[in-house]
Amino acid sequence: MTTISPLADAPILPELSEGAAKWEYLVVPLHDAKGLKKADDPWSPESLNELGAQGWEAVGLSLKYGDFIAWPVVLFKRPLS
Repeated sequence: MTTISPLADAPILPELSEGAAKWEYLVVPLHDAKGLKKADDPWSPESLNELGAQGWEAVGLSLKYGDFIAWPVVLFKRPLS
């Protein structure tokens, strides 16, 4: 099983109304996907499938910029137990 550390932890807000869904969030950089082009072989996102099996749902995608390059970053959420 792949273990991915989050870039940032989102605080849990205690003032949410009773019965409101509570979520935890995970921001995952996809360093292996940087530099891919349309002509490249398809990238196999096994780590994303493993996170899905752990209950994480991908809800957003962005680019992280640094050192003159950019790579995809995926935002995940799952309900708190």
